[in-house]
Amino acid sequence: MRTFVEVLQQNSVHADRAVTFVRSSGEERAISYAELWLEARRRAYALRKLGLRKGDRVALILTEADEFVLTFVGALTAGIVAVPMYPPQSLAKLEAYGETVQHILEASGASVLVTNEQLKEMIDAYLAANAESREALPGLRVVLERDLRARDGSDASDASHAAEPWRVSLDDLAFLQFTSGSTSRPKGVMVTHRNLTVNSHAIMFDGLRSTPEDRGVSWLPLYHDMGLIGFVIAPLYALVPVMFLPTTAFIRRPSLWLDAIHRFRGTITFAPNFAFALATRAVTDAQAGSWDLSCVRALGCGAEPIQADVLRAFLRRFSERGLRPESILPSYGMAEATLAITFSDLKAPLTTDRVDAKAMQAGKAWPANGGASLELVSCGRPLPCHELIIAGPDGSPLGPREVGEIWVRGPSVAAGYFNEPEATEAAFGGGWLRTGDLGYTVAGEVYLCGRSKDLIILGGKNYFPQDIERIASSVEGVRDGHCVAFSCLTAEGAERAIVVAEAKRSVAGVAQAITQAVRAQLGVQLSEVALIKRGTLAKTSSGKVRRREMKRRFEAGELEVASDIDEGATPSPHGDAIRASGPASRTEGGRAGGAPARVEGVIDGIQ
Repeated sequence: MRTFVEVLQQNSVHADRAVTFVRSSGEERAISYAELWLEARRRAYALRKLGLRKGDRVALILTEADEFVLTFVGALTAGIVAVPMYPPQSLAKLEAYGETVQHILEASGASVLVTNEQLKEMIDAYLAANAESREALPGLRVVLERDLRARDGSDASDASHAAEPWRVSLDDLAFLQFTSGSTSRPKGVMVTHRNLTVNSHAIMFDGLRSTPEDRGVSWLPLYHDMGLIGFVIAPLYALVPVMFLPTTAFIRRPSLWLDAIHRFRGTITFAPNFAFALATRAVTDAQAGSWDLSCVRALGCGAEPIQADVLRAFLRRFSERGLRPESILPSYGMAEATLAITFSDLKAPLTTDRVDAKAMQAGKAWPANGGASLELVSCGRPLPCHELIIAGPDGSPLGPREVGEIWVRGPSVAAGYFNEPEATEAAFGGGWLRTGDLGYTVAGEVYLCGRSKDLIILGGKNYFPQDIERIASSVEGVRDGHCVAFSCLTAEGAERAIVVAEAKRSVAGVAQAITQAVRAQLGVQLSEVALIKRGTLAKTSSGKVRRREMKRRFEAGELEVASDIDEGATPSPHGDAIRASGPASRTEGGRAGGAPARVEGVIDGIQ
């Protein structure tokens, strides 16, 4: 079993293999496997000259994919633990972003932060203005990425010699993947080199059945596990070249993704559910006119709840461009399991299960029989050498079609949370990873229902927020995938159901339509619907909605609400909220947003 560093070294003999980066300027930069290994050693040498030793942590906030990847592989080559962090996407939320940066730097114990000139200026200004931050991070050094490229003393022979004392073993810590924080403050998942090797092999050979003839295309953020492990690390184990696109470029122009697949003859690509909806809606016939997508054999979907209608619409939209229906590949994973947990069958079409809505309230996924129903997507079977059970409240395994918490064990399960013993025991103790996700199995295939702590209980019945959100998202006037459902307690201690949704340009009648749709399809009477401005729904780095944060904002009166005033004007405080409460819904017309808000909002969705 090879470590990732050994893979880098052994791949260097394949001069015909390369990774290609499309920079934010549009410039393409191809780096051969030989150059990748050379640059990894150069940057390893440069990091060690900063005084970093094996096991020390180095944080990375870099906007260009090539700068990030080269610095990341340099850190791992030196035996230094990388801490990927997402860069800010706008100047509007710098205070909250600075707090997140401070938390991760403190939690990881990183003594060096590598970034670019523009972000260094911003970070220095934040630290200078916040005495508490300066005190919490007394020894932090902010280093420019360009300084790691210096050739002074870092030729290949020197770098190789410098690397000799600190050989990397399978059980060494590779990097800290800070969780998305959808239910709590981000925690650093400890990913070892063994985790990386096992999960990469399972992804590339068991799940994707890859060969060197494959080609990957990705616009996914590299600070997130699906982009980093799925397209930077795992493909190198299978000699698969990858083209990396800027995340922001895809958001502004979704056609770039599919155009890159056409040009690069990509065979493997992955994206969250929202990206399929965005591409289906935004790509024009003129843009798609010359595409040939018949090369795609693995069109993966994961990282957020998967909607069957969204995937079917995407497949229909691009079938005339050669996209095959059996290419769709729903999967399930999480950072605590390195990345992948389950994969669908590569040769099978989209598999779904339509279940009775009332039975689901009682924890039984019985097939629908004429009444209200829900359609859920199969995420396939567990990877080889890994086990998955559906656990009841007492931890005992449940049978088919019984809803419970998904528990996983196997060599891909991470070592725990960095410096978080209590949280580690709660999630990893007893030999199983308790995912916190609810699901059930049918014929060995896994179906996800939601998060165990997000259940909405009304009148003694259980409702999954994802089901309410799926219906609300389908209402005209609501941005796809940009809504949350949760419950709040009344003064009498009773639960009431709330929906918060991002409105499109017009909000007239939207709240009432959401209330009526949810009542008609699920029998749930919403107590309130709040419509908010575009780009203000809190999401995690994997695109999951942050229900608890939105619930907190709702209860604290901090929602950035939509209003009935003209676009471009300044909205009044919370009194202008567009809300519906009970059967008598109050609706107001108005607009909010514009192109910058749309872009920022979707970027927030993949942070």
